Amino acid sequence: MAAIEAIATTYLEADAASVTFSSLGSYTHLQLRFSARTVRTSDLETVGIRFNSDTGNNYATARIYGTASSAASGVEASTSRVYGAGQMPTASMFPRTIYGQSVVDILDYANANKNTSVMFHSAEVGSIASGDTAYNTFGGGAWDSTAAVTSILLYPANGSSGFLRGSSFTLYGLKNS
Repeated sequence: MAAIEAIATTYLEADAASVTFSSLGSYTHLQLRFSARTVRTSDLETVGIRFNSDTGNNYATARIYGTASSAASGVEASTSRVYGAGQMPTASMFPRTIYGQSVVDILDYANANKNTSVMFHSAEVGSIASGDTAYNTFGGGAWDSTAAVTSILLYPANGSSGFLRGSSFTLYGLKNS
C-alpha cells in the first residue's frame, strides 16, 4: 500500500513570477496539485516545469486537450520545459474568481538511472454564465537527464510575468510501504 504525505504548500498572497519547491524529501514519486491563474492579458496559458534549474532544451511533452465541441493534440520536443498544465485562466478572463486546476505526477524523481517522466491532467472550467470554453488537458512528458530531481520550478510558459495572487501549489510525496 502506498502512503501520501504533504511536503509543502505555497499560497500566493501576492502575484509571483514562479513557484519553486526545493526540499523534496525521500519518496518514491512526487505529486503536485495546484490551482492557478496567470497575469497574462490574453486568453489561457500553459504552466511549465523545470527541474534542477535546467533551462536547456532537454524536455518533451505530448498532450491531448479538448472542449465540449473540439479536440486537438500536440507534441513538443527539445523545449526548455515540460508541461505541468494545459490551459490555465488568465487575468483577462472573467469572472476573476475562476482558477484552473492541475495534478502532476513526477515519477521516480530520485532514480539516477533513468530520465524523469511526468503525467498531468489539468482543467479550466471557464464561466458558464459568460459562455467561456472549458478545457481539459491530459499529457505526459520527460526530462532528458538521469540526474535525480532536487528542485522543481513552476512558471507560466507563454511569456506572462507570473501567477496571480490566490494561486496555490502543494507538493506531495508518495512512498511504497
